[in-house]
Amino acid sequence: MVASLKIVHHKRLQSTNSTAYRLAQLSAPEWTVIVADVQTKGRGRGRKKWESPKGGLWFSILLRPNVSSAKLPLLQFLAAIATRKALENQTGLSVRLKWPNDLVLGNAKLGGILIESKTLGDSVSFAILGIGVNINQTKSQLPPGAVSLRLVSRKKHDLRTLLRAILDQIKSSSDDLDNASRIMEEWWHNCIHRPLRVQVTLPKGAVSGISKGIDEDGALLIETDGGKIRKVSEGSLRLLYD
Repeated sequence: MVASLKIVHHKRLQSTNSTAYRLAQLSAPEWTVIVADVQTKGRGRGRKKWESPKGGLWFSILLRPNVSSAKLPLLQFLAAIATRKALENQTGLSVRLKWPNDLVLGNAKLGGILIESKTLGDSVSFAILGIGVNINQTKSQLPPGAVSLRLVSRKKHDLRTLLRAILDQIKSSSDDLDNASRIMEEWWHNCIHRPLRVQVTLPKGAVSGISKGIDEDGALLIETDGGKIRKVSEGSLRLLYD
């Protein structure tokens, strides 16, 4: 039996992930959800600043998954699938996915997912699942290359309804963590670069080729021009339209 959700709402926080992490260390129960109208120090992957003005959905879920630390990347892909599904069901808009952690509308970034965790050896003490989605922001509130639901649908959306739909979808999908191949198959089916030419900027250098699939550990498989398959575990992906 999955524990019930406990939603804690704040008008302003530095970061919902940081707050949830602190509560996790104080033994807060699983499925505690921290929501903020505004984040002043929201962050994305690689400590990048995440713009979090009023009008978006910024929240973090405290989880204590019974998986090995090696399986933690699966949580990010499962959350992306669930969030995509909930948004699509609620709005009718075609939300897609982009490696490693983006939600996309058209070719613009709609949202992202950030997982932070505390592990002890091979076991996971807790994981914080941070989700940010641009909902009602206007163009002037968004960074370049980003989009909101409002800009595409031309109407405002109820944040509370969307939050609940996403949480319910993640909760009902959580048992799927045991099924890595199903998660990756569904994620791949809904991604925007299947199988297209991409370039991934790595911490050092870049790799380009045809995006061929996702490994069960979350790595992107790229077929390089020499015909070799290269596994890429981190980096920023862009589509190449050549």
